[in-house]
Formats: sequence, structure tokens, C-alpha cells
Amino acid sequence: MPLPLRIKYTLLFLWQLLLLVVVLNIMLNVGMWVYLLRQGKGQLSIIYHTEKVSEVINGNKISAAQKQKIELIQEIKTYAEAHLGLKKTANYATYYDQKGKPILWMLTACAPFEFKEQLWEFPLLGEVSYKGFFDYDLAFKEAIPLKMQHLDVDIGKVSAWSTLGILSDPILSSMLDDDEGALAALIIHELTHATLYLPNNVDFNENFASFVGKQGALQFIKQKYGKQSVELSSYLDANKEEDILKTFLLRKKLMLEDFYLKLNKNQSAAEKKRLKQQLIESIIKEMYALPIYNWKTKISIAHKIRLSGNAYFMSFNRYDAQYNEIYKSYTSLESDLKKLIMYVKEHQALK
Repeated sequence: MPLPLRIKYTLLFLWQLLLLVVVLNIMLNVGMWVYLLRQGKGQLSIIYHTEKVSEVINGNKISAAQKQKIELIQEIKTYAEAHLGLKKTANYATYYDQKGKPILWMLTACAPFEFKEQLWEFPLLGEVSYKGFFDYDLAFKEAIPLKMQHLDVDIGKVSAWSTLGILSDPILSSMLDDDEGALAALIIHELTHATLYLPNNVDFNENFASFVGKQGALQFIKQKYGKQSVELSSYLDANKEEDILKTFLLRKKLMLEDFYLKLNKNQSAAEKKRLKQQLIESIIKEMYALPIYNWKTKISIAHKIRLSGNAYFMSFNRYDAQYNEIYKSYTSLESDLKKLIMYVKEHQALK
């Protein structure tokens, strides 16, 4: 039975209205749509140049040790899905050779005299405090106007990312350089994003994925290698060093916050910057005295602190500031990661 003419005209009007909304949205957000198209092109280029894991393992392009790491990733994924309740995805069935080069950079920015981050609005994801680029030059170009606004800016390499289960994320060749514990934490972190991602809540998303990654890796390493294994000992030692640095920098972030609140509003920006730099140099001096890492690593950290300022401190806030809060919820649920993940999925928040 044909539709009445009135309904046809109504549907046609609604379709034209929808099309107008889409066109206006694109016109008003040209920069964002250009960015999204470039990111889509970069992601598709990677997918196009991937190889099936089975072909890589049966071939001779990588070493036997690297093949073992690929097989380990499959074990980690299976463990995370079966024992942690993470979503089953088609991830890590393919391999991408980076040719020894980073392929993704993350741009972040923060106000110079307060911890107020630059936010970008993305479809579906909502507000996000970082922006990824497959082209370093594009990241650098976008950083210039942020610098001209006197923001603290950081451009960091990204070791992995998640498409939230929308696409099949590949194994990156750089992953195979990680030891067993770090690799397990990385894979479980990204699988957590594919399982749970709350719009407009990037700090919780990253903190939660970091917690699940760290605790999940600990469980996996114990189960696979044993409580007395070299692999577990190495993972615990690495975590201890990392925790010392994170605790130190988060504490110094609070000190900087207090410093910014006490700045005299009548002081010039140049004077505020000079005083801030003095404080940052004192933080770096204390960091050098920490019983962690080698001098080369500490020099690299010092360089990042000087270069990125508040943006560097906010990266630790984004990934690690909520650890204790999440840990309390974890212990209240019998230290069961699967229960914790299910609880957050159901309630979209913690207790």
C-alpha cells in the first residue's frame, strides 16, 4: 500500500533537515572533519599494510624470539577474555611492521599557571584531553598555535592505541621489544578500552585501563610463569621504579598547584614564568636523587619536564592519579578484577 502524500512530504522534509544539519556541522567544524579524515586515512593505511599473524609466524621476516612474543600476545588476549571478562574482539590477529619508527604521536596542552587542560570534542567520545596524529609534522603544526597562546604543550610517542573494538587492532612491531610483564599490561590496557569507554571521562577511562592492565598483567605472569619466576620478579621491580616516579610527580603536581594559587596576580607573565622555572628545576634536582632508573633515563625525564611543563605532569594525572581510589573498589569486590570490570560496566562508575 503506497504511503499517503502527506507522510511522503513529511519524510522528505525530515531527510532534507537531517542533510542540512550534517552539512552545517561540517561547515562549522571543517578543521575537525579534516582531522578525522586524516586519522581515518592513517588507520586504514596501517590496516592495509598488516599481515596475518599466521603468515608472520610461518615466515622468516622476524626472529624466533619475536615470534614467541606474538604467540604470547595471543595467550594474554585469551587470558584477559576468559579470566578477566574483557570483550572478545578480532584484535591482534594481524601484524604491522613499523620499520623501527613510531607511527602515532599524542598532542596534549595545559594552561601555564593552572592545571587546566586543552580539550577537544570528538564524535561519540565526547571531550578528550589529547589528540593523536599519524603524522608528526601535523602534530607539530597543531602545537604552534597552542604555544602561541602560551600553553604548555607536549608531543609524545604512543606505543599502542585502541579503536574501541570498532576495528581489528594489529600487533605493532614495537610491542615485541617489551618484556613479558610490560607486554601483558599494554595488551590488557588496550583490551579494557575495547570493553569499556565512558564518553567525556577520559581520565577515568585511562586510569581504569591502567589499573586493569597492571593488575591483570600481574595475575597473568603469576599464572603462566609462577610466583618465583624471573619474569614476575622483573615485572615487580619495573613497577616499583615506575610507582616511585609516579608518586613523586603526582605529589609535585600538588605542590605546583599550590604554587600557582599563591602567585601574585599583579606579577608579569615573565616573572611568573621565571619563578615557575625555578620550582621546576628544584623538582628535577629531587628527581635525580630518586633511587630509580639510570642517568640516561633521568636526563630524558628532566628534558620532558622542562619542555612540556604542566602538560607532562597532567599525563601522570590522566593515567595514574585514581589508582588508590580504584584499588579500594577492587578490594571491596574481593580483589576480583572480573567483578570490578562487570561492576563498572553495569554502573558506569565506581562506588
